[in-house]
Amino acid sequence: MKLSSRAELAVKVMLVLAERDNGRTLPLAEVCRLRGLPRDNTARVFGMLVRAELVEAVRGRHGGYRLARPASQISLLDVMEAVDGPLAVNFCQYHPPRCDNMDCPVRPVWDKIQHTIRSVLSSKTLDQLVCNHQ
Repeated sequence: MKLSSRAELAVKVMLVLAERDNGRTLPLAEVCRLRGLPRDNTARVFGMLVRAELVEAVRGRHGGYRLARPASQISLLDVMEAVDGPLAVNFCQYHPPRCDNMDCPVRPVWDKIQHTIRSVLSSKTLDQLVCNHQ
């Protein structure tokens, strides 16, 4: 499994917001400058994060982006699924009803990998990552 560039970018921007989580907004240009991120891709990712209700967008002179809820309530899994959809290690995990081989000898392995990855990502919140980094 490979982390998509979109998910990687989403994690980066969410960490920027979590590091500066004081209720004020952070303009797109500032987020991009702080991490050297491409403006167009970052704007698209912010749109996805807003639709997923992880980020609030504020228009106007003092507009920008801020977390929609506390960093302690946003997991890495939330962020990744907001931009990439449900996390799955393979087709069988993503579309279980369509898997035509329910007695596949590898299925228990995929199930365990799937469970482990989701468990780790859901247990790590933005505030934990920020605290561990500082």
